[in-house]
Amino acid sequence: MFTDGKLTALRTGNALPVLGRFCRVLLLLFLAQHFIPGYADSREIERQQNILIIKSGTATVYDKVVSAIEHYIILYCRNHPDICTEIDITSSIPTDLKPEWSRHSDLVITLGTKAATFTRDHGVSKKIIHAMIPKQPNRNSNINDGIFQGTDTIYLNQPLERSLRLAKLSTGGGKRIGILVHKNNGPAESILRRSENNLGVTITLAEVGDSKELGSKLGKLLGRSDVLLALPDANIHNRKTISNILTSTYRKKVPVVGFSAAYVKAGAISAVHSTPDDIARHIVDVSASHLSTKTDLIKGPKYPKYFSVSVNRKVARSLGIKLPSETHLRDQISAGETP
Repeated sequence: MFTDGKLTALRTGNALPVLGRFCRVLLLLFLAQHFIPGYADSREIERQQNILIIKSGTATVYDKVVSAIEHYIILYCRNHPDICTEIDITSSIPTDLKPEWSRHSDLVITLGTKAATFTRDHGVSKKIIHAMIPKQPNRNSNINDGIFQGTDTIYLNQPLERSLRLAKLSTGGGKRIGILVHKNNGPAESILRRSENNLGVTITLAEVGDSKELGSKLGKLLGRSDVLLALPDANIHNRKTISNILTSTYRKKVPVVGFSAAYVKAGAISAVHSTPDDIARHIVDVSASHLSTKTDLIKGPKYPKYFSVSVNRKVARSLGIKLPSETHLRDQISAGETP
Protein backbone atom coordinates (compact mmCIF):
# COMPACT_ATOMS: atom_id res chain seq x y z
CA MET A 1 0.00 0.00 0.00
CA PHE A 2 1.30 3.50 -0.84
CA THR A 3 0.33 6.23 1.60
CA ASP A 4 1.89 9.58 2.48
CA GLY A 5 4.89 8.96 0.27
CA LYS A 6 5.59 5.48 1.66
CA LEU A 7 5.18 2.02 0.28
CA THR A 8 4.58 -0.28 3.25
CA ALA A 9 3.81 -3.90 3.92
CA LEU A 10 1.02 -4.40 6.46
CA ARG A 11 1.37 -7.02 9.15
CA THR A 12 -1.35 -8.44 11.43
CA GLY A 13 -1.29 -10.71 14.52
CA ASN A 14 -3.38 -12.15 17.36
CA ALA A 15 -3.85 -10.22 20.60
CA LEU A 16 -1.81 -11.82 23.41
CA PRO A 17 -1.22 -10.98 27.04
CA VAL A 18 1.72 -8.62 27.31
CA LEU A 19 4.05 -11.03 29.16
CA GLY A 20 3.19 -14.02 26.99
CA ARG A 21 3.62 -12.02 23.83
CA PHE A 22 6.99 -10.70 25.00
CA CYS A 23 8.27 -14.19 25.75
CA ARG A 24 7.10 -15.55 22.43
CA VAL A 25 8.78 -12.68 20.58
CA LEU A 26 12.09 -13.42 22.33
CA LEU A 27 11.79 -17.09 21.50
CA LEU A 28 11.02 -16.40 17.85
CA LEU A 29 13.94 -14.00 17.55
CA PHE A 30 16.29 -16.57 19.09
CA LEU A 31 15.13 -19.33 16.77
CA ALA A 32 15.24 -17.09 13.72
CA GLN A 33 18.74 -15.81 14.38
CA HIS A 34 20.18 -19.25 14.97
CA PHE A 35 18.20 -21.63 12.79
CA ILE A 36 16.65 -19.76 9.87
CA PRO A 37 19.17 -19.16 7.03
CA GLY A 38 19.19 -15.66 5.58
CA TYR A 39 17.07 -14.17 8.40
CA ALA A 40 19.56 -11.36 9.03
CA ASP A 41 19.59 -10.50 5.34
CA SER A 42 15.78 -10.37 5.21
CA ARG A 43 15.68 -8.03 8.18
CA GLU A 44 18.11 -5.76 6.38
CA ILE A 45 15.96 -5.83 3.23
CA GLU A 46 12.89 -4.94 5.25
CA ARG A 47 14.58 -1.86 6.72
CA GLN A 48 13.07 1.36 5.45
CA GLN A 49 14.84 2.82 2.45
CA ASN A 50 15.15 6.61 2.30
CA ILE A 51 15.74 8.22 -1.09
CA LEU A 52 16.58 11.92 -1.25
CA ILE A 53 16.28 13.82 -4.55
CA ILE A 54 18.18 17.11 -4.64
CA LYS A 55 17.07 19.56 -7.34
CA SER A 56 19.30 22.29 -8.73
CA GLY A 57 16.43 24.78 -8.63
CA THR A 58 12.70 25.29 -8.78
CA ALA A 59 12.26 24.90 -12.56
CA THR A 60 9.20 22.90 -13.60
CA VAL A 61 11.33 20.31 -15.40
CA TYR A 62 12.86 19.17 -12.10
CA ASP A 63 9.42 18.65 -10.55
CA LYS A 64 8.36 16.63 -13.59
CA VAL A 65 11.38 14.37 -13.23
CA VAL A 66 10.76 13.94 -9.50
CA SER A 67 7.12 13.03 -10.10
CA ALA A 68 8.10 10.46 -12.74
CA ILE A 69 10.77 8.97 -10.45
CA GLU A 70 8.17 8.47 -7.72
CA HIS A 71 5.85 6.81 -10.23
CA TYR A 72 8.46 4.34 -11.51
CA ILE A 73 9.82 3.60 -8.03
CA ILE A 74 6.31 2.64 -6.91
CA LEU A 75 5.94 0.32 -9.90
CA TYR A 76 9.33 -1.23 -9.23
CA CYS A 77 8.57 -1.83 -5.57
CA ARG A 78 5.21 -3.39 -6.33
CA ASN A 79 7.01 -5.89 -8.55
CA HIS A 80 9.83 -6.43 -6.03
CA PRO A 81 8.26 -6.49 -2.55
CA ASP A 82 11.28 -8.36 -1.18
CA ILE A 83 13.43 -5.31 -1.90
CA CYS A 84 11.11 -2.37 -1.29
CA THR A 85 9.19 -3.36 1.84
CA GLU A 86 9.13 0.28 2.89
CA ILE A 87 10.52 3.25 0.99
CA ASP A 88 10.35 6.99 1.51
CA ILE A 89 11.12 9.52 -1.23
CA THR A 90 11.67 13.19 -0.51
CA SER A 91 12.89 16.04 -2.73
CA SER A 92 14.41 19.40 -1.94
CA ILE A 93 16.63 22.17 -3.20
CA PRO A 94 20.01 22.50 -1.42
CA THR A 95 19.09 25.60 0.61
CA ASP A 96 16.11 23.83 2.21
CA LEU A 97 18.04 20.78 3.43
CA LYS A 98 18.76 20.20 7.09
CA PRO A 99 22.42 19.74 8.18
CA GLU A 100 22.00 16.00 8.80
CA TRP A 101 20.51 15.26 5.36
CA SER A 102 23.28 12.93 4.17
CA ARG A 103 23.20 10.73 7.28
CA HIS A 104 19.53 9.87 6.84
CA SER A 105 19.66 9.00 3.13
CA ASP A 106 20.23 5.50 1.80
CA LEU A 107 20.42 6.85 -1.75
CA VAL A 108 20.87 10.42 -3.01
CA ILE A 109 19.81 11.49 -6.50
CA THR A 110 20.88 14.89 -7.83
CA LEU A 111 19.25 16.69 -10.74
CA GLY A 112 21.45 19.25 -12.51
CA THR A 113 24.97 20.56 -11.97
CA LYS A 114 24.20 22.81 -8.98
CA ALA A 115 22.85 19.89 -6.99
CA ALA A 116 25.84 17.75 -8.00
CA THR A 117 28.21 20.52 -6.90
CA PHE A 118 26.40 20.75 -3.56
CA THR A 119 26.91 17.06 -2.78
CA ARG A 120 30.52 17.19 -3.89
CA ASP A 121 31.19 20.16 -1.60
CA HIS A 122 29.70 18.17 1.28
CA GLY A 123 31.89 15.15 0.59
CA VAL A 124 29.09 12.81 -0.49
CA SER A 125 30.37 10.33 -3.07
CA LYS A 126 28.80 6.94 -2.19
CA LYS A 127 25.24 5.79 -2.80
CA ILE A 128 24.68 8.72 -5.13
CA ILE A 129 23.34 9.14 -8.66
CA HIS A 130 23.93 12.34 -10.65
CA ALA A 131 21.49 13.05 -13.47
CA MET A 132 20.80 15.82 -15.99
CA ILE A 133 24.52 16.65 -16.26
CA PRO A 134 25.67 18.36 -19.49
CA LYS A 135 28.46 16.44 -21.24
CA GLN A 136 30.24 19.69 -22.08
CA PRO A 137 29.47 22.06 -19.20
CA ASN A 138 29.81 25.81 -19.34
CA ARG A 139 33.43 26.82 -18.86
CA ASN A 140 32.43 29.00 -15.89
CA SER A 141 31.13 25.95 -14.02
CA ASN A 142 33.33 24.14 -11.51
CA ILE A 143 31.83 20.84 -12.68
CA ASN A 144 33.89 18.79 -15.11
CA ASP A 145 33.80 15.29 -16.49
CA GLY A 146 36.62 14.11 -14.23
CA ILE A 147 34.45 14.52 -11.14
CA PHE A 148 31.92 12.02 -12.44
CA GLN A 149 34.27 9.21 -13.46
CA GLY A 150 33.79 7.43 -10.12
CA THR A 151 30.04 7.90 -9.71
CA ASP A 152 26.84 6.85 -11.44
CA THR A 153 26.18 9.80 -13.73
CA ILE A 154 23.54 10.21 -16.42
CA TYR A 155 24.27 12.93 -18.95
CA LEU A 156 21.55 15.29 -20.13
CA ASN A 157 22.52 15.44 -23.80
CA GLN A 158 22.51 12.65 -26.34
CA PRO A 159 25.51 10.76 -27.75
CA LEU A 160 26.71 12.38 -30.95
CA GLU A 161 26.08 9.35 -33.16
CA ARG A 162 22.45 9.17 -32.01
CA SER A 163 21.94 12.76 -33.18
CA LEU A 164 23.79 12.07 -36.41
CA ARG A 165 21.52 9.12 -37.14
CA LEU A 166 18.47 11.35 -36.83
CA ALA A 167 20.12 13.97 -39.04
CA LYS A 168 20.65 11.37 -41.76
CA LEU A 169 17.03 10.18 -41.46
CA SER A 170 15.76 13.77 -41.67
CA THR A 171 17.49 14.87 -44.87
CA GLY A 172 15.17 13.28 -47.38
CA GLY A 173 18.09 11.29 -48.80
CA GLY A 174 21.07 13.63 -48.35
CA LYS A 175 24.25 12.48 -46.64
CA ARG A 176 26.12 15.74 -46.03
CA ILE A 177 25.80 16.84 -42.40
CA GLY A 178 27.02 20.28 -41.36
CA ILE A 179 27.72 21.26 -37.74
CA LEU A 180 28.53 24.68 -36.29
CA VAL A 181 30.93 24.37 -33.34
CA HIS A 182 32.64 26.79 -31.02
CA LYS A 183 36.40 26.75 -31.39
CA ASN A 184 36.82 25.33 -27.88
CA ASN A 185 33.93 22.83 -27.88
CA GLY A 186 34.19 20.79 -31.07
CA PRO A 187 33.58 17.02 -31.06
CA ALA A 188 36.63 14.77 -31.03
CA GLU A 189 38.00 14.02 -34.50
CA SER A 190 38.07 10.28 -33.78
CA ILE A 191 34.35 10.25 -32.96
CA LEU A 192 33.50 12.14 -36.16
CA ARG A 193 35.48 9.83 -38.40
CA ARG A 194 34.04 6.71 -36.75
CA SER A 195 30.53 8.10 -37.16
CA GLU A 196 31.16 8.84 -40.82
CA ASN A 197 32.21 5.24 -41.40
CA ASN A 198 29.33 3.77 -39.41
CA LEU A 199 26.62 5.92 -41.00
CA GLY A 200 27.94 6.45 -44.51
CA VAL A 201 27.77 10.24 -44.26
CA THR A 202 30.10 13.20 -44.70
CA ILE A 203 30.43 15.52 -41.70
CA THR A 204 31.64 19.10 -42.14
CA LEU A 205 32.49 21.33 -39.19
CA ALA A 206 32.53 25.12 -39.20
CA GLU A 207 34.39 26.61 -36.25
CA VAL A 208 33.04 29.87 -34.83
CA GLY A 209 35.22 32.06 -32.65
CA ASP A 210 32.63 34.71 -31.76
CA SER A 211 29.08 35.72 -32.65
CA LYS A 212 30.26 38.27 -35.26
CA GLU A 213 31.45 35.55 -37.64
CA LEU A 214 28.51 33.20 -37.09
CA GLY A 215 26.57 34.44 -40.13
CA SER A 216 29.42 34.12 -42.61
CA LYS A 217 30.50 30.70 -41.31
CA LEU A 218 26.90 29.46 -41.46
CA GLY A 219 26.44 30.67 -45.04
CA LYS A 220 29.50 28.79 -46.27
CA LEU A 221 28.55 25.67 -44.33
CA LEU A 222 25.03 25.54 -45.78
CA GLY A 223 26.47 25.46 -49.29
CA ARG A 224 28.12 22.13 -48.43
CA SER A 225 25.37 20.56 -46.31
CA ASP A 226 22.10 18.69 -46.83
CA VAL A 227 21.19 19.16 -43.18
CA LEU A 228 22.43 21.29 -40.29
CA LEU A 229 22.85 19.43 -36.99
CA ALA A 230 22.61 21.67 -33.94
CA LEU A 231 24.55 20.53 -30.88
CA PRO A 232 23.70 21.80 -27.36
CA ASP A 233 26.37 24.50 -27.14
CA ALA A 234 25.09 27.82 -25.78
CA ASN A 235 28.00 29.63 -27.46
CA ILE A 236 26.41 28.79 -30.82
CA HIS A 237 22.73 28.13 -30.22
CA ASN A 238 21.12 30.60 -27.83
CA ARG A 239 18.17 32.99 -27.68
CA LYS A 240 20.02 35.63 -29.69
CA THR A 241 21.15 33.35 -32.52
CA ILE A 242 18.51 30.63 -33.01
CA SER A 243 16.08 32.85 -34.92
CA ASN A 244 18.75 33.95 -37.41
CA ILE A 245 20.04 30.39 -37.83
CA LEU A 246 16.57 29.04 -38.57
CA THR A 247 15.79 31.89 -40.97
CA SER A 248 19.04 31.43 -42.90
CA THR A 249 18.65 27.66 -43.18
CA TYR A 250 15.02 27.92 -44.28
CA ARG A 251 15.93 30.32 -47.09
CA LYS A 252 18.59 27.88 -48.27
CA LYS A 253 16.11 24.97 -48.01
CA VAL A 254 18.41 23.17 -45.57
CA PRO A 255 16.62 21.44 -42.66
CA VAL A 256 17.86 21.84 -39.09
CA VAL A 257 17.98 18.94 -36.64
CA GLY A 258 17.90 20.31 -33.10
CA PHE A 259 18.55 18.98 -29.62
CA SER A 260 15.31 19.76 -27.81
CA ALA A 261 11.55 19.85 -28.25
CA ALA A 262 11.73 23.65 -27.89
CA TYR A 263 14.09 23.88 -30.87
CA VAL A 264 11.65 21.83 -32.95
CA LYS A 265 8.80 24.10 -31.93
CA ALA A 266 10.88 27.09 -33.01
CA GLY A 267 11.46 25.66 -36.50
CA ALA A 268 13.89 22.75 -36.49
CA ILE A 269 12.65 19.79 -38.52
CA SER A 270 13.36 17.22 -35.78
CA ALA A 271 15.27 16.55 -32.58
CA VAL A 272 16.32 13.62 -30.43
CA HIS A 273 16.13 14.35 -26.71
CA SER A 274 15.24 12.78 -23.38
CA THR A 275 11.96 13.85 -21.79
CA PRO A 276 11.51 14.08 -18.00
CA ASP A 277 9.85 10.66 -18.17
CA ASP A 278 12.81 9.23 -20.13
CA ILE A 279 15.25 10.66 -17.59
CA ALA A 280 13.29 9.30 -14.65
CA ARG A 281 13.11 5.78 -16.12
CA HIS A 282 16.89 5.66 -16.45
CA ILE A 283 17.39 7.02 -12.93
CA VAL A 284 15.08 4.36 -11.48
CA ASP A 285 16.92 1.62 -13.42
CA VAL A 286 20.15 2.67 -11.73
CA SER A 287 18.40 3.21 -8.37
CA ALA A 288 17.00 -0.32 -8.50
CA SER A 289 20.54 -1.69 -8.77
CA HIS A 290 21.56 0.20 -5.64
CA LEU A 291 18.47 -0.86 -3.69
CA SER A 292 18.65 -4.53 -4.66
CA THR A 293 22.36 -5.11 -4.05
CA LYS A 294 22.95 -2.70 -1.16
CA THR A 295 26.48 -2.15 -2.41
CA ASP A 296 28.18 0.90 -3.84
CA LEU A 297 27.89 0.47 -7.60
CA ILE A 298 30.43 2.61 -9.41
CA LYS A 299 29.97 2.46 -13.15
CA GLY A 300 30.94 5.96 -14.28
CA PRO A 301 29.09 8.41 -16.56
CA LYS A 302 26.66 7.30 -19.25
CA TYR A 303 24.36 8.81 -21.87
CA PRO A 304 20.56 8.64 -21.48
CA LYS A 305 19.31 5.09 -22.01
CA TYR A 306 15.83 6.24 -23.02
CA PHE A 307 15.08 8.99 -25.53
CA SER A 308 12.31 10.47 -27.67
CA VAL A 309 12.07 12.09 -31.08
CA SER A 310 10.10 15.25 -31.89
CA VAL A 311 9.31 16.46 -35.41
CA ASN A 312 7.89 19.64 -36.97
CA ARG A 313 5.78 18.35 -39.86
CA LYS A 314 4.80 21.82 -41.03
CA VAL A 315 8.42 22.79 -41.63
CA ALA A 316 9.16 19.38 -43.13
CA ARG A 317 6.35 19.72 -45.67
CA SER A 318 7.47 23.20 -46.64
CA LEU A 319 10.93 21.78 -47.38
CA GLY A 320 9.50 18.90 -49.36
CA ILE A 321 10.56 16.28 -46.82
CA LYS A 322 8.24 13.49 -45.71
CA LEU A 323 9.13 12.22 -42.26
CA PRO A 324 7.94 8.95 -40.70
CA SER A 325 6.35 8.90 -37.27
CA GLU A 326 8.31 9.87 -34.18
CA THR A 327 8.09 6.28 -32.94
CA HIS A 328 9.44 4.90 -36.22
CA LEU A 329 12.34 7.35 -36.19
CA ARG A 330 13.18 6.44 -32.61
CA ASP A 331 13.06 2.73 -33.42
CA GLN A 332 15.33 3.21 -36.43
CA ILE A 333 17.84 5.09 -34.29
CA SER A 334 17.69 2.43 -31.56
CA ALA A 335 18.15 -0.37 -34.08
CA GLY A 336 21.51 1.09 -35.11
CA GLU A 337 22.87 1.35 -31.59
CA THR A 338 25.02 -1.31 -29.98
CA PRO A 339 23.30 -2.70 -26.84
